Amino acid sequence: MDSSEWTELAKITARLDELRKLFDAAEDANQIAAFYALEAVITELEATRDRLLRGLVDRVVDQAAA
Repeated sequence: MDSSEWTELAKITARLDELRKLFDAAEDANQIAAFYALEAVITELEATRDRLLRGLVDRVVDQAAA
């Protein structure tokens, strides 16, 4: 299994944590434009993370079945 994919997953997860903090701060400060911009970036990055994680899980399952 490619360890770079696991590293990429960790980076994406860390970035999502950062973005969620910024999202919460934008919401608290009533910064509507920033709120919606961050929401869009978070949604896109979550989809990327989900695709990467799905691929990793599939490979783990395939290796376990082999």
